[in-house]
Amino acid sequence: MTNKDITKHGARHAKLDNCYRNPLFCRSEANPILTARDLPFRALAVLNPGAVEVDGQVLLLLRVEDVSGYSRIHVARSDDGETDWQVDEEPLLDYGLPDWRYEAWGCEDARVVRIDEDDCWYISYVAYSAVGPAVGLARTTDFKTADRISLLGTTNDKDGVLFPATFDGRYAIYHRPVTGGRQHIWSAYSPDLIHWGEPHCVLREGDGPSWDGLKVGAGPPPILTDRGWLVLYHGVKEYGGTLAYRVGAALIDPDEAHVVLARSRGALFHPEASYEVAGHVANVVFPTGAILRDGQIWMYYGAADTYVCLARAPLDDLLDLLE
Repeated sequence: MTNKDITKHGARHAKLDNCYRNPLFCRSEANPILTARDLPFRALAVLNPGAVEVDGQVLLLLRVEDVSGYSRIHVARSDDGETDWQVDEEPLLDYGLPDWRYEAWGCEDARVVRIDEDDCWYISYVAYSAVGPAVGLARTTDFKTADRISLLGTTNDKDGVLFPATFDGRYAIYHRPVTGGRQHIWSAYSPDLIHWGEPHCVLREGDGPSWDGLKVGAGPPPILTDRGWLVLYHGVKEYGGTLAYRVGAALIDPDEAHVVLARSRGALFHPEASYEVAGHVANVVFPTGAILRDGQIWMYYGAADTYVCLARAPLDDLLDLLE
């Protein structure tokens, strides 16, 4: 290793160490910003929200676990994106509909993107049934009703995240199929949101004892920056039978959704607040929504599979860490 390599290697370690000493993401003082007690109906938990800005408001697509243990997707609205949430009593996506048997057990973990040329928002979510989880796709024009489109594929698949743009006329998606016990982030392309192909393994789970060594999954929809697509994702590590969910980031080529330009060496956000380390599932931060406001990434995430929370990070600092 040359002196130049040693200097570069040391700089990467110093940057990562500084990230832990001075956290990149700052938690909202209002956290948890939504709990089950904030809903206008009885529920066991509210978690893992999709996020989008519409007409000056922030909309969250909440996963709400009802008192029977099944999940629906409800819409919440806030003017400042942090407080005074108004939650719709009727779900946008409900489980148990007779024509959609593959979500008989629930609709979970919605992500949402706007594609202007189609003049609508697309929702990807986990359709859960007795045959396992699958990636469902739907569209909405008003967040009052949603039309199902299709399933991405077969079951044993989760974390479907559409890109908010097309690539040479093709839609692109990330998803996390279980393949031989390994759980990596894969991409696929489609001309019509129904027929999917050209698979690529984009982000592999880590090796050995790494922070994401058990599995990885896509988080919020990618955000286009002047350096490429910013992708936040979750990684999981096992400690003596207990799982810990953390957050990492990657930078993706602006023209090819399956080409990785950079990836964080370590976790950038991890459970440490009381509402993250204790709940229905301990030690979980699970990002599913993100918006860009005033040069900051507003990351909405589920905490301990029980609450909805918010953390912010300067976009430039996040991109500099990746480079």
